[in-house]
Amino acid sequence: MDTQLLCIQPPKQAMLRETTIISGIIATCIGAPFFFFPHVDENRISFTASITSLVVIYTVALIYFSLCVGWFTNYYTTRKKTTFEVDQKNLTIHQDGESTLCRLRDLHIDQMRVISLKKKSAHKPVLRSFDICSWRIVTLFNNAGQFQLSNGDTAEICLTDARHVVHIPTKLEHVLLLSPTDPNGLLLALIRAADPAYKPEV
Repeated sequence: MDTQLLCIQPPKQAMLRETTIISGIIATCIGAPFFFFPHVDENRISFTASITSLVVIYTVALIYFSLCVGWFTNYYTTRKKTTFEVDQKNLTIHQDGESTLCRLRDLHIDQMRVISLKKKSAHKPVLRSFDICSWRIVTLFNNAGQFQLSNGDTAEICLTDARHVVHIPTKLEHVLLLSPTDPNGLLLALIRAADPAYKPEV
């Protein structure tokens, strides 16, 4: 079997959400001067309060824009570098210049499936208090690392789309949750690659 390479799924919903928020902030910044400096009723808000309010609005907007630049940059750089490689012996996850190797013989090929985390809430990653790494699940488009799931399992995740997730149980006391562009294609590649792995060793 030839090596197969699949890319990670672009986080379309996250991108749409952030774009909507950015549009709202831009609209607020454009409309703020008209609200705080009305031409009809000059006494509605004092000049000092108006300036203070505008400074707060534009400061918050600047901070959020700065964060968004980092988030979008992280997305575009890591998405191109994040791939799932399947060969006759291993499933290898390449991300951020690092590679995580999972041997096929350590995977429960017969139990893997495609799930939706929105419907299977028991498999959702849990945010653990005071665990900085866990906050990546809500702050970045590309969520990766080891997480505790709602059902108590431990999972190695590489997620961008909660609707189409490849769930792969392993023999190493954790599961894999992955978001390839073609979930069924990854399952098929693993099934085809695992056939030789089931042959008894001589």
